[in-house]
Amino acid sequence: MAHSVFRNRLIDLANGTSGNPSGFLDGLSDIHFDWHTDQPPTYGFLLFHHRVVRYYNSIVNSQLNPPVTPFTANDFKGMNVQPFGARLTNIDTLIELANFSDSIESWHNNAHMQIGMATGTPMMDPRQNIYFRPFWRLHLYIDGMFRTVLQQYGNRQHPNQFVDTTAIAGHLEVSHHSWVSRI
Repeated sequence: MAHSVFRNRLIDLANGTSGNPSGFLDGLSDIHFDWHTDQPPTYGFLLFHHRVVRYYNSIVNSQLNPPVTPFTANDFKGMNVQPFGARLTNIDTLIELANFSDSIESWHNNAHMQIGMATGTPMMDPRQNIYFRPFWRLHLYIDGMFRTVLQQYGNRQHPNQFVDTTAIAGHLEVSHHSWVSRI
């Protein structure tokens, strides 16, 4: 499946569930499962989850009181999860973005398991985990780091061209097809 198929499914879901948090999560369940079983991967870990987190924030998190916030380093330590430790500076080329994606995805996989054990949340089930706060806290944490490196990439490779990190991610998706599956 091409990355554009997943991207278009997510766009359609977001457009069809605006103002309907439950509908968004219900629709995301199948998409998230399909993304996990797409082999070889066509839509990279960080790009896929960046779009998912953006739509989640707009459709679901904006309706929650209190809203879901990213895990902190202390939160991770309380669950016996080592916070992600790679330096974010100087990640500003496509290969560096891809390497960062590989590194944080590997860390994330272990974090999912540890968080699931610590919270009793089904973090290893992509059809269910999207219904639980710990899933979103983890992915908000990861997306914050991704936005940092996207900004560095944009500043270095395309100075003064993009209005925000979402535009940089969109640029990667439409202009660097061969990299999308790796970022």
